[in-house]
Amino acid sequence: MKSTLIDCLRFMMRPIARFCLRRSLTIQDFIENGKAVFLEVAAEELERNGQKVNISRLSVSTGMHRRDVMRIHRDKDIKQQETGFVSRVIGQWQQNKRFLTKTKKPKVLTIDGDNCEFNRLVRTISRDIHPGTVLFELERINAVERTPNGVKLIARSYVPKHNPAEGFRLLAEDTSDLMMTIEDNIFLDDNVEPNLHAKTEYDSVPAEDAEKIRSWLVKEGSALHQKARNYLAQFDTDINPKKKGTGKLVRVVLGSYGRVAPPE
Repeated sequence: MKSTLIDCLRFMMRPIARFCLRRSLTIQDFIENGKAVFLEVAAEELERNGQKVNISRLSVSTGMHRRDVMRIHRDKDIKQQETGFVSRVIGQWQQNKRFLTKTKKPKVLTIDGDNCEFNRLVRTISRDIHPGTVLFELERINAVERTPNGVKLIARSYVPKHNPAEGFRLLAEDTSDLMMTIEDNIFLDDNVEPNLHAKTEYDSVPAEDAEKIRSWLVKEGSALHQKARNYLAQFDTDINPKKKGTGKLVRVVLGSYGRVAPPE
């Protein structure tokens, strides 16, 4: 049974690993913050069950060494990894006057020859990493683009647009609901009605129809959720105080998303 659960865990970790690779977060970032999240959730579970939270219980439930539990949970000491190498290259490109124009914008850097401007940029940080490897990574994450005169920096940083903290907090909530939906469907008794879990996908749609389809998904998805809100409101005791029951309440969630993108 454990090996099956480990397989499930690996499947769930794949999108997280892809996110980390897209945003230049390392395995060290993942491990340290994974420890912190394990401890946060373990403490919440103990409190939810009316149990006292202490170092020993957290250590046993998470499998973490007591010294890590004390450092992270008690002392709130979470190690911040040194800024990734690629981020440091971008920072140097944005701040070092050797690589700025007269208007203090990042220059288009030459990339031909061992002593080209891009190679000199990389070597201001380290001579141990080949500049070609760094350029490959910058291109992979769409941080630069090639021009007739060299390579141009187009990424300001790795911070997502607008409000990343709030956006990914919502993602965490939605992911938790989706995982519990599937977990219920797998492990609930056969005589229990399964939760809704549906996905519709077509992967050979002409690109010129993308925006029309995106607008349709938003419109129809919004209409579906308005219909669901109108239906569910009649059962909610906050909105409809006259609705009586046994006193036991449940939470109802209907989630959906639509994405138009090239097939992976």
